[in-house]
Amino acid sequence: LETASMLFFIPGEITLILAGIAASGGGRENAGVNVVALLVIACVAAVLGDATGFWLGKRYGRRLRTSRLGRKLGEENWERTEDLIRRRRGLVVLVGRWVGLLRAVMPATAGMTGMNYKRDFLPFDIVGAVSWASLCVYGGYKLGERAETIVHQIGWVAAGIAVVGGLLYVVKKKLTARL
Repeated sequence: LETASMLFFIPGEITLILAGIAASGGGRENAGVNVVALLVIACVAAVLGDATGFWLGKRYGRRLRTSRLGRKLGEENWERTEDLIRRRRGLVVLVGRWVGLLRAVMPATAGMTGMNYKRDFLPFDIVGAVSWASLCVYGGYKLGERAETIVHQIGWVAAGIAVVGGLLYVVKKKLTARL
């Protein structure tokens, strides 16, 4: 959704990280979500979303820039992205997957510039989208596996901070009472 519709307020990485956490079951066995299936779905969805964004850029081109959402993005950002894509081509597609705002507009802008889909866009997009989606899902999965430990440790840290804060408050009160 993020790249297909240029709705960059739908944070793709957050969604995938949370899905990875859900697949882990918070460290419990049998979470009910197969992480391999989730990885495959995330990778395919990332590539298909970019393909849709590319097609929209190719088909509707300049109309996207003058749309309400396109104007919000700003003409300077469009021009800068378009110039970057013309100069760096596939490299921008690959790296653009890892940069939030660029990830949202890169596929449509690549389509607008007339970039060759099969030669210049798709191979770099597959590498970028698959590595990005895999890292987000797997990172979330590993985070979820350790969720109980992390929450437990954060609980002890919070308790420690509360105790130290309470002691400092008492000491301060006693010192100011003596003065």
